[in-house]
Amino acid sequence: MIGRILVGLTASALAGFLLLVLIGLWDGYERETKALGFSEIYERYLASQAGFADDPKAYRVAVERADVRETAAIEE
Repeated sequence: MIGRILVGLTASALAGFLLLVLIGLWDGYERETKALGFSEIYERYLASQAGFADDPKAYRVAVERADVRETAAIEE
């Protein structure tokens, strides 16, 4: 009976520790993406696919220029 309780407590402690590690990893990832200027995960993925993985600001400028071109085409 005591062994069963100890196994349960150990499993709960390990699950809690794993949860805290995952929360810590996610927090670091969020801070990194915010520092790079990306507001969403998908935007970062698009930057890497477009070849701007090392220069996120260049990707943002390219996207803004494309938006301006689309807006200008719609207005004409």
